[in-house]
Amino acid sequence: MQATNGKALSHTNILTALCDATIFTGDTWVEGHALLIKDGKILDIVTNSKIPADAASTHYPGLLLVPGFIDAQVNGGGNIQLNNTPTAEACQAIAKAHGHYGTTRLLLTCITDRPEVTMQALAATRLARQTCPSILGIHLEGPHLGLERRGVHKADYIRPLSAEDLRLYKPESGEIMLITLAPENVSQETIHLLHKQGAIISLGHTNALPEQIHVAIEAGATGFTHLFNGMGKPSEGGATPADTALKEPGSWCSMIMDGFHVPTEMAKLALKAKPGKIFLVSDAMAPAATDDPQSFGLYDEKIDVANGRCVNHEGKLAGSAITLLDAVRHCVNVVGVPLEETLRMASTYPTEFLGVSDRFGKLLPGYVADVLAFSPELELKSVLI
Repeated sequence: MQATNGKALSHTNILTALCDATIFTGDTWVEGHALLIKDGKILDIVTNSKIPADAASTHYPGLLLVPGFIDAQVNGGGNIQLNNTPTAEACQAIAKAHGHYGTTRLLLTCITDRPEVTMQALAATRLARQTCPSILGIHLEGPHLGLERRGVHKADYIRPLSAEDLRLYKPESGEIMLITLAPENVSQETIHLLHKQGAIISLGHTNALPEQIHVAIEAGATGFTHLFNGMGKPSEGGATPADTALKEPGSWCSMIMDGFHVPTEMAKLALKAKPGKIFLVSDAMAPAATDDPQSFGLYDEKIDVANGRCVNHEGKLAGSAITLLDAVRHCVNVVGVPLEETLRMASTYPTEFLGVSDRFGKLLPGYVADVLAFSPELELKSVLI
């Protein structure tokens, strides 16, 4: 077990008790109890009077213990961008950078690029996963997007999904492979084949009509990538992809809560329309998860960090400079979402979308012991992975 900003717990085979804190299990708050951890998993939640005598106790008086955050869209961090440095070492460094800010599991994200870069990123994440369990897999955001809603994704690299791509997009060795695509650029049959071979399909950067989206969902798509961004806003006619996303009751929607991508009132609208089906992503670029954010290159242009925003020369948003910790604070302090629901949006709900809710996203017996310690003011005190 590794610890950040707190006491190190280096021997996973030692029975450990995390004491004197208020515990959020993912379902409810528990007081007067301790988490028992051994071999990297939660054994039990017991009253303080029933802590085994042989347990090594770590005390968190006055703090909150909550599940580690799970981020399904991390393009970079620590001033490293995956597309620019598609190596295993870069993958590990990005994961470590976000780990310091409470993201204990993540999907590294490769955006639209040349085919060789996509293949290099996929190979790099697979190699990195062998020694970095924080990396759950890869999110391929493109290149099979819609040109009209491509944002800063380079038009020259956007293309239909080929038979060769279909062979490449097969999860291996328990990895998660999330693919964001536009249904106007990928056929129903192809979406169905991707779904059958284990990929998770999310719709994004799309200008698809409602009927095209319905067809994609019937074929196996289960989510929408960064709601309201790359898919238009809600409209009077109710025909934008964002409108359709809000009306699809069984689908999931990720959302970037940095105060720039989604206005506060629109965020409230989404949470009211799809309760329990919205989860947080950072869409973090290289300047995220560091105390020294720097400009970086994206394709052939420079992306600057201005007041917490990543923008190109036209002032267009190019991902974000936040971590999920920033998104959680924004949700609670600005949008006014209750803390327990915000925590679910950062931990429980993403695991349900990604199909790993049986082992991540909660502090319950049998779950992996990814634990964050917070002050009531949401100051992160410790990260246990």
